Amino acid sequence: PDLFKIPGGEVGLAMGVEARHETYRDNRDARIDGSTPYTDAVTGQSFISDIIGTSTSPDVSGKRTVASTYAELAIPLISPEMNFPLIDRLDVQLAGRAEHYSDFGNVAKPKAAAALDIVPGLRLRGSWSQGFRAPNLEQINVTQVSRSNNRQDYIFCEADLRAKRIASFNACARSRATQAIRAGNPDLKPETSNSLSYGAVLEPRFIPERFGRFTFTADIWRIKQEGIIGVFGEGNAVILDYYLRVTGSSNPKVHRAAPSPDDIAAFAGTGLDPVGVVTSVDDQYVNQLPQEAKGTDVGAIYRLNTERFGNFDINVDVSYLKTLYQSPSPNIQALLDARTAGKINAGTIITGASELVGQNGTPQWRGSGSVTWSQGKFSANWFTNYVGKFYSTGLTYAAGGFYNVPATKFHNLSVSYELRGKNLTGVRIRAGVRNIMNTK
Repeated sequence: PDLFKIPGGEVGLAMGVEARHETYRDNRDARIDGSTPYTDAVTGQSFISDIIGTSTSPDVSGKRTVASTYAELAIPLISPEMNFPLIDRLDVQLAGRAEHYSDFGNVAKPKAAAALDIVPGLRLRGSWSQGFRAPNLEQINVTQVSRSNNRQDYIFCEADLRAKRIASFNACARSRATQAIRAGNPDLKPETSNSLSYGAVLEPRFIPERFGRFTFTADIWRIKQEGIIGVFGEGNAVILDYYLRVTGSSNPKVHRAAPSPDDIAAFAGTGLDPVGVVTSVDDQYVNQLPQEAKGTDVGAIYRLNTERFGNFDINVDVSYLKTLYQSPSPNIQALLDARTAGKINAGTIITGASELVGQNGTPQWRGSGSVTWSQGKFSANWFTNYVGKFYSTGLTYAAGGFYNVPATKFHNLSVSYELRGKNLTGVRIRAGVRNIMNTK
């Protein structure tokens, strides 16, 4: 804490080194990893998984060694004793971390932060940092893993629409279990990020202490992530196959069975070549294009200590997510352009690019609040969590539009009693109820 002294105070230094060895082994049952496949006695068709409804998961193993070092400086540039004009205190933090991964190389990221007290009780603060997340050992080493999800086969929807069996894509009932065969990628790079935040903390000192202590915070933040690890997705691959087939080709990563007589009849008179149902889709983990998030957090804290009625703590936090935009990859952009140009139906659901705020569990507003009372050995807490509304792209109404998930509030209540006496210091008994209002 006292490496050396400057006019603002003592400079603190923290340093460290670390070395670790990571291993990963996923040993699946023989009926799932392909050791004991299933063969249909009637058709002769073979399946890698021998268990109905269970996707194939091969055995996976991997290892790597990681060496890292970090350093952090805490620098008090200006102190109250310096009587600096318009500045009561100024503290700066400078930090950095570097790591070497045996499987993909070196990563180094810095951080800088500052806190400026204009007067006691009014602080301006800000920070800038870079970060990273290494791909996990499964994403790098897995040979292939199969997962099955229900996906709409849009080329069949197009045939039904042209044959006037349906009035719109929203009425299409061509959803089938689609098997995605995802492969690892030894060439994956780490996800990286740039983070910037700035805000203020206000603690009014002019309010007499007998009325309690107030703290108000407000911060604006922005995070830009690059190289997010993900997959193109079997749903998007089937849409790409639909787009290519209406323009005279096909997606080689989408594998289909030979057209059955029913399939041939479904395409008759539509101007489309008949196809069979999708049997599997090839996919691979890749580093995708950037994603950017922006938002604002505000908070309020109130503390009141009384001798007669006990102590009260009230905390309220509200988060506003302004944007969460995922940039489209070239293939996703091609699908979006084709949909805009009318080359594929507007009812197609393309995932992996767009403004994500307000959909699929990402509401624009979140909030939480708590009230805690304590006196002597007893305490009680009421906690409320609020999640704003959003819509789900996985479910649409027949008439069009996505399913809306309304805003929800959950309330928890707990009471506790602290035991005191010999060998009981720090022991507390707590009882509580989660979701006491039975919110659904």
